[in-house]
Amino acid sequence: MKWCVVGLLAVIAACLLVEVGVSVSTGQAPATTAGGMKNVFVVAGQITKDTYGLYLVDVEYGTICMYDWVPQKQKLRLMAARTFLFDRQLDDYNTEISPGEIKKLVAQQKRLGE
Repeated sequence: MKWCVVGLLAVIAACLLVEVGVSVSTGQAPATTAGGMKNVFVVAGQITKDTYGLYLVDVEYGTICMYDWVPQKQKLRLMAARTFLFDRQLDDYNTEISPGEIKKLVAQQKRLGE
């Protein structure tokens, strides 16, 4: 049963990606779908060892959503949603080596190479 669900989710995601790919390769804007959504990408994937679901990224509105498949209820459940518009404006957050430190290392490497 689990593999059947994964297979169906993969087929749905592949169909959506093919639709977007055809639009991009022909130079046309992605087709607007029911509900007026465009620039939306859906990918099926594994969430935990035993659960599967969908990741939905809306480029136009800068949001990402994660859904998991609940086999007992035969339904998708929204697990998380957030905008990433402001995330992209951060220079340094929760990183092991800060961008400033990387910049110093690159400058040091360039000086040593000369």
